[in-house]
Amino acid sequence: MKYIFKRIGLLLITMILVSFLTFLAFEIVSGDPVRNMLGTDASPAQIEALRQELGLDKPFLSRYVSWLLGFFSGDLGRSFSYKQPVWELISSKLVITLALSLISFALIILVSIPLGVFSYQWVGGPLDGVRTAFNQLCMAVPPFFTGILLSWTFGVILKVFTPGDFPGFAKDPGGSFVHLFFAAICLSIPRIAMTVRMMRSTIVDEMNKAYVRTAISRGNNRWSVLTRHVLKNSLVLVVTFLGQTLAELVAASIVVEQVLGIPGLGRFLVASISHRDYPVVQAIVVILAFWVVLAGTISDIVNRRIDPRLRLGGEDE
Repeated sequence: MKYIFKRIGLLLITMILVSFLTFLAFEIVSGDPVRNMLGTDASPAQIEALRQELGLDKPFLSRYVSWLLGFFSGDLGRSFSYKQPVWELISSKLVITLALSLISFALIILVSIPLGVFSYQWVGGPLDGVRTAFNQLCMAVPPFFTGILLSWTFGVILKVFTPGDFPGFAKDPGGSFVHLFFAAICLSIPRIAMTVRMMRSTIVDEMNKAYVRTAISRGNNRWSVLTRHVLKNSLVLVVTFLGQTLAELVAASIVVEQVLGIPGLGRFLVASISHRDYPVVQAIVVILAFWVVLAGTISDIVNRRIDPRLRLGGEDE
């Protein structure tokens, strides 16, 4: 329990640091959002009036502290471009992106772990070279290319979904899930291949250890030793990798959302950067950073539950 509180404390410190650096980056980046909103023909009086309205006339630290306090209270500020609260603009898009990431993560777990276990059976066999070549191919194909192929095959030809026309969960939950499912396939294929390779190599290393040879020499079935002991020990590295994968999925979904026309957080982030809508960009960046840190924290906690050796030292007392 002590370790969990320690990780939560580190998470909060990391988030504050990320938010400060993000706020600072937009402070020193070139370009003026006020001039971008008013255009080149705006008078100095109009520019100054809008600066005061947006609170940009205040000192940097004062604006940052005000934004940080508002963030922790659920107020992410107001969009420069849309004149609406940021949370109202991004909440529905955040749901879509998180749903896409979680569907992708579920596919990775459901497919890669069984394949990783069974691929061990092919080690040194006639199909091992074919499996390795196919695995390398899956890792090399970028998600946007897979997205184009799936969009053309299942969208244009087979009419399973309409590319670029995401119906929304409120209007059509089933159609929305189908749309996200194909996008999740694009995201998950290279990560499934990487997880399978890691599972296979980890199981091979574990099967060559002394405790496995001892268990088999005592008459235990090889498959039984694999599933009861080796698999559990192999999951420590795999869970760490899956935690990194879960953290990366939200960022990786930006490209797939663009290709398949999904109105998620990624597409809105790209549009907000081009419009210099800093409150929206700051909120999205901090939320993405929180997702990354949270995924790493969860994977560390799960690993400590799986492997008792990681709990040595009394931090869980």
